Amino acid sequence: MKQGILVLISGPALTGKSTFLGGLKKAIKDFVIISTDEIRMELYHSYAFDPQKEPAVWDLTYQRIEAHLRAGDIVCLDATLRTAMYRGQVLERFTQFPIVYFAFEKPSLEVLLERNKKRYWKQFDEAAIRFMHEEYQFPTPSEQSYYYKVFTITQENVTEMVVIGSEFLKGLHGS
Repeated sequence: MKQGILVLISGPALTGKSTFLGGLKKAIKDFVIISTDEIRMELYHSYAFDPQKEPAVWDLTYQRIEAHLRAGDIVCLDATLRTAMYRGQVLERFTQFPIVYFAFEKPSLEVLLERNKKRYWKQFDEAAIRFMHEEYQFPTPSEQSYYYKVFTITQENVTEMVVIGSEFLKGLHGS
């Protein structure tokens, strides 16, 4: 049986994480995306962040990730993971699996605000965009040492990184 691989992706809202993941999903047969936003919607019929509801969201997220990893799938956690602290909580939980990390560089706040205006679904409050942009921490070199492999994604190389990342994951997985 193939060993499961955990894929983490981080970047502020509106950087293109979901688009990037859609490209990986098309390219990799055993690729499963587990989204905290979708779990919030499933449990509470809302994408809205509520600190009191987050423990239940993360409990279900972790249960699903673990089940897929044990089944040998490539599992991606689709969550903002904007700080080393949040990423560290995931690392601690899944240290027995290889973790591949795709980190988006932070675009300008103006780019993110403009993208939000063009969205026809799931628009964010401007204050939330500003907060996530300000709080986002690109992984430090010492943090990066905990991952099996780290890929840096920019707005210019997204398409190329789908190809490179999917080939790397398929090779690591043996698929």
